[in-house]
Amino acid sequence: MFGINGLFRNSIDGYKYHFGLLNDGQKAVYKKMLSGFESFSQEIVLPIMPVNETSKIFNYILLDNPLLFYVSSFSQSNDLYKKRCAVIPEYKYMRKFVRECNNSITTFLGIFETVRTKIDIDKEINIHDYCLNNLRYDYNYNDYSNSILGVVLNKSAVCEGISKFVKLAFDYLGIKSLVINGKAKNPLQDSSIETHAWNIVEIAGNAYHLDVTFDMTLKGKTNRYDYFNLCDEDVKKDHVIINDAPLCTTIGNDYFSNHSLVMRNPAELENYLRNSLMKGKKEITVKVLNVRDTENISDRILDIARKQFMSIYNNSTVIEISSNMTQMVFEISFK
Repeated sequence: MFGINGLFRNSIDGYKYHFGLLNDGQKAVYKKMLSGFESFSQEIVLPIMPVNETSKIFNYILLDNPLLFYVSSFSQSNDLYKKRCAVIPEYKYMRKFVRECNNSITTFLGIFETVRTKIDIDKEINIHDYCLNNLRYDYNYNDYSNSILGVVLNKSAVCEGISKFVKLAFDYLGIKSLVINGKAKNPLQDSSIETHAWNIVEIAGNAYHLDVTFDMTLKGKTNRYDYFNLCDEDVKKDHVIINDAPLCTTIGNDYFSNHSLVMRNPAELENYLRNSLMKGKKEITVKVLNVRDTENISDRILDIARKQFMSIYNNSTVIEISSNMTQMVFEISFK
């Protein structure tokens, strides 16, 4: 689906999308730099090239390989006479610590063994729900928060660390995915667009956007799936992609569509709320489409919810609505 030629794999059988974006010469450099990083080389000799090209390959390597959490940057010196350059990596941690961390990572990933034989969508839900139920967003921005170590050692990370861990988990279970760098607007804040990272994942031959960090942010009493398998059109409502990415054009396979949670008119919402309440459900999340006028939409949904509750229980109750207006997702709680 991602159109990769010349794909090669690491010890966790990882999918290297960005490697496939390079020409043959750049791929050779990618492989040599990767090998050097994995062996803790102090100097990597390469054909002479501009620093910006080396930087591009370096960034691609880090996006493709979450296990390189110990590589922070590099410096480069060109030898014009010998027509070669020397790349000097900068490592964050000592080799012994990295080896200990790799052992911890291998053990940690064992939590996903229970779904190894499941179909890919079930594996994806398992990874997504594990993150929502066990991880925290690191608002303190600790030392490990930008890498998979934040998750493995502290169960806390920022979007970069979370998305890299999600890719690593997909790699572990044999699912193609990649980390996307871009910008986005927090669904819970009326703020400007900020730097952000999330994932694209291939499920049943189709590519989708998956933003686990935003779903973690939205989680209340129940898990949220507002950013689970979105197409480009939907994700671009509050995300901006700034690096090369595969197209995600398949619509109708997001979580809400696949679980019949999309309400296309007031009658559908009324029927769904009535049936859910009769089954005893008190936490209900739906996606609402075809709304021409979004002003006061939460009040209108609240009115529908109140009427349906009254029709069944013949009394009043406290109803709270949490809304993600960009994606038009509403969590309705009956107290």
